[in-house]
Amino acid sequence: MTRTEIAAGGSAVERLLVHASLAAPTADERAETAELAKNVTDWAEFFALAALNATVPLVQRRLEAEGLYDLVPDAVRADFAAVTKRIGAVNDRRLAGALELLRRFDERGVRCVVLKGMLFSTEIYHDPRYKRMNDLDILIELDQVETAIEIYRELGLFATSELLGKAPKVRAERSHHLPSFVSRDGALVVGTHWGLITPLTPYTIDYAAIWDRVRRIDFYGVPAWAMAHEDNLHHLGVHLPYYKTGVRELGDIWNLARYATDLDYDLLASEIATAGTENLMYHALSLAHRLVPNPAFADLVDRVQPKINRFTRYDTARKTADIHALLRSRSTHTSRIEKAYTEFNMTALAHEKRVTFGRLWSDLLLVPAAEAERMSSLRKPTALSALGARVAAPYRLTRVFQRDLGRWLFPAALAKTVVDLGAAYGVELVQRAGVRAIAARPGIDEFAAQLGLTRADLQAVLDSQE
Repeated sequence: MTRTEIAAGGSAVERLLVHASLAAPTADERAETAELAKNVTDWAEFFALAALNATVPLVQRRLEAEGLYDLVPDAVRADFAAVTKRIGAVNDRRLAGALELLRRFDERGVRCVVLKGMLFSTEIYHDPRYKRMNDLDILIELDQVETAIEIYRELGLFATSELLGKAPKVRAERSHHLPSFVSRDGALVVGTHWGLITPLTPYTIDYAAIWDRVRRIDFYGVPAWAMAHEDNLHHLGVHLPYYKTGVRELGDIWNLARYATDLDYDLLASEIATAGTENLMYHALSLAHRLVPNPAFADLVDRVQPKINRFTRYDTARKTADIHALLRSRSTHTSRIEKAYTEFNMTALAHEKRVTFGRLWSDLLLVPAAEAERMSSLRKPTALSALGARVAAPYRLTRVFQRDLGRWLFPAALAKTVVDLGAAYGVELVQRAGVRAIAARPGIDEFAAQLGLTRADLQAVLDSQE
C-alpha cells in the first residue's frame, strides 16, 4: 500500500527519486521514502536516473538524513560522492564570490534581488550545494545597471560580450539582461537582469508590481532582496527550459509551493493573465503536478486551460502520459547549440568559424537519436518513431528558440552565421591575394589574451554553463 500519490505509476527507483527530492517531506512521505528504498534492487540505475535529472546532491542528502544511505552499495556511493563533492566545490566558490558582490551592492544602495537557485538554497533547502549552480542570477532596476557594471569592474569581472569585441551595454528594447559577467578564475558568473524575459516575446510582465512586492532577506549573512513567492513561482514557470525539465528544474517548482504556505494563487493567476503567460505556466505546473501532485497547481491549470494553444495542450499531455519517459526526458541539447553560437562569434578567423559553424548547424539539424527521443518523450521507440523524432527535432528546437528569443531574432541570428562565415572567408581571400592591407584578425586565443586568459580558461567558463 502506497502512502502518497507522488510519481504515481512509477517504479520503486522512479518514485524514490522524486520522494528524495522533497525539501521538507511529511511523516507519510518519509515513511514512503524508506519503504521505496528497501525495494530498490538496482542502485546503479537509481544513480543514473539521479544524474540524468541533475539532482544527485539533493537526493544523497535526503537518503543520508533518513538513514537510508547505507542501503546504497559502496561502488554507487562512490559515484554519488564524486558528483556531490565536485558540485560542492564549485558552488562554494560561486557563493564566496556572490557574497562579496552582494555586499558591494548593499553598500552602494543597489536593490539586488537574488533569483532562483541561489535564493532557494538559503530559503527552502538550507544548503548552498543542493544542486549545480551555473551562475548567480540577479534582478536590479534599470537605472542601477551602470552602477552594477562599475562594481563588476572593481571586482575584476569581465563581460562575455567582450570576447566578441563588444562592450556591455543596456539594450532594453531588445533584451532583458546584460551579457554574463565572469571572474577571471571562472568561480563567479553573474546574470544581471532588469527583466524576467526578453521584450521581443509577446509577454508583458508587470515589473512595477514585482518591485512593489520585493522583500528584504538575509542571504548567508549579507543583506539582499527577494521577489514575493508568487513572483518567484511565476518566474520559474516562465523561465523553465522547454526540454530541460528534470527533477533539478521541476523540484524547485514543487518545493517552493510547499514551502510558501501563504502563496496567493489568485494573485498569481492575475499576474499570469496580465503577462499572457498561460501557455508557459500550464506546461510547467502540469509537469510538476504529474510528479508531485498539488491541488493548487491542478486548480490553476484548469483556470488557464481555455487559453492554452493546441500545441502546448498536446505536447504537455504527451510529456505527462508516462512517468518513465517524463523522468528520462531532460535534455541539455539547446545548451550545446547556444555554446556553439557563442564560440562562433568569439573568433574572426575563417577556419575557426567553419568548425563552430558546422557544429552549430549539425546540432540543430542532425540531432542525436537519444536527444531527439527525449524531446519526443519516447519510451522504447520503434525504428519508425525514432526516425520521426529525429525528423521533428529541428522543428521542435526552432519553436523553443523562437519562444525564448522572439519570433524573428532566432532566424536572423542563424542567417547572420552564414553571412559572417562568408565574410570571414572573403577577408582571408583578400589577404592572400594581397589586394589591400588588412589588419590581422583575432582568433579565440587572441580574444582570450586580451582579457588576460587562456583558451582553456575560456573553455572552462563555457563548460561551467549547462
